[in-house]
Amino acid sequence: FIMIDLHTHTTYSDGTDTLIDLLKNAEKAKLEFLSITDHVTCKAYDELKQIDVKNYFSGEIIKGCELYTSIEGQTIELLGYNIDTDIFNKVLPIIYYSEAEDNKWQAEKLLKICKKLGIYMDYNISINYDTEFSGDVIFNEFKKYPKNKEILENDRAWENSNIFYRECMTNSKSKFFIDKSSFYPSISEVIDLIKSAGGLVFLPHIFIYGDNSTNFFEILTRNYKLDGIECYYTTFSKEQTKFLLNYCSQNHLLVSGGSDYHGFNKPRNTAWYW
Repeated sequence: FIMIDLHTHTTYSDGTDTLIDLLKNAEKAKLEFLSITDHVTCKAYDELKQIDVKNYFSGEIIKGCELYTSIEGQTIELLGYNIDTDIFNKVLPIIYYSEAEDNKWQAEKLLKICKKLGIYMDYNISINYDTEFSGDVIFNEFKKYPKNKEILENDRAWENSNIFYRECMTNSKSKFFIDKSSFYPSISEVIDLIKSAGGLVFLPHIFIYGDNSTNFFEILTRNYKLDGIECYYTTFSKEQTKFLLNYCSQNHLLVSGGSDYHGFNKPRNTAWYW
């Protein structure tokens, strides 16, 4: 078997591991292949150039990045692999808002929605937009008051901030939905960017989009040129993985697997056996 994880995050985006901590953890997990796929930045690869990687990680690193885009107003992501990270680091700050700007805008929108819905919470909570995800902070605040649960569309959204983000904040059918499509480049623009940097376009974690997953999968596979699909993912069922593997086999697409590791922000397994 080969141990891989092609979907991880550091403190350069919304992970809690520094680059070196991630490399050390990957070594402990005996990974043979690793990709650092921070959101909308490749700064980790600038740091990699300044250190002796083999002091921390003995495996192979595949350059990667996770980029935001949208379908029907709902936020989704695409992964780029084998990219020229220098090109990405020049272009990304031009076509995307900074993480802090995005975070602040999102917080303002979500707080307005909460007020409108009568959510009981402290609306003067402090958020560090550079280091904290505003959705997590706001969710954790209004979860302090059990009666707020009645306002959510389903019980799952009350479990944790990640489910709340996926099933409420980025779900066009939810009353907590925040349309961020104007913030992000189109799918075609994201694919063109990855290709212009010499990379491969992969579709990650397609089944995390809830009821919209099947529709999004059909739109993406029918209308856009993908190079591969993330078939192995921590929350996928065996049936979902099998479906994706069969699809890739029938359509001559590459297969990848990733944990979407964020450290303490999103505790997950950190490797796949292949």
